[in-house]
Amino acid sequence: MSQTYRAYSDEALVQLICSQHDEVAFAELYRRYVKLLVHIAIRKTGSKTTAEDLVQETFVKFWLGRHKFDIQKNVGAYLNGVLKNSIITHYHREQRQQIVPLEEAENPLADDTQQHLDVNVLSELYKQSLLKLPAKCRQAFELSREGHSLKEIAAAMDISEKTVEAHISKALKILRVEMKDYIAFAVIGMCFL
Repeated sequence: MSQTYRAYSDEALVQLICSQHDEVAFAELYRRYVKLLVHIAIRKTGSKTTAEDLVQETFVKFWLGRHKFDIQKNVGAYLNGVLKNSIITHYHREQRQQIVPLEEAENPLADDTQQHLDVNVLSELYKQSLLKLPAKCRQAFELSREGHSLKEIAAAMDISEKTVEAHISKALKILRVEMKDYIAFAVIGMCFL
C-alpha cells in the first residue's frame, strides 16, 4: 500500500496526514525529506548523531502539530524552518551548559588583568628588543612584518633579496635570544595555572 503513496504529491500527503492522521502518508513524507534534513543538520552541527536527533525532533513536532498545520504551506520549507529552529535551540542549550557561574569561577577578573599585563610586558620587551637590532636589519624585519614581500623590501631598501633574507634571519635570531627568558618564564607560569 505504501507504494501507492509514492505517487502522491507532498500536498496530498499533507492533506492525508492532517485530516485523517494517516501514518503511512507520514512515513512517506519522512522518507522523502529525512536524508536532506539530516544532511543540512550535519553541516550546521558537525555531528551526525546530533543531526539525526534534531531531524527526529523536527518530524515529531510536525506530527504532534499536524492538526494545526496550514495545508497551503510548502511542507519542505516548513520542515526546514522547524529544523533550523531546533538547531538554534540546540546551540543555546550548548552555550548554557558551558557557562560557569561567577561564584564557581576562580576570579576571572584577576585572570584577565594578568593576561593584559603579560601582553603589555611582552609588547614592551618586543619593542625594546627591536631597538637593539642594527638599523637596516630592523627596517627589513619591520617591513616584512607589515606584509611586504622580499622583492618589495629589496626595492625599497635598494639591496638584494638575499640581503633582505639575511637581515630578517639575523633579526629573528637576535629577538629569540633577547626574548628567551620571558618566553621560558611565560611557559613555566602557564604550567602552574
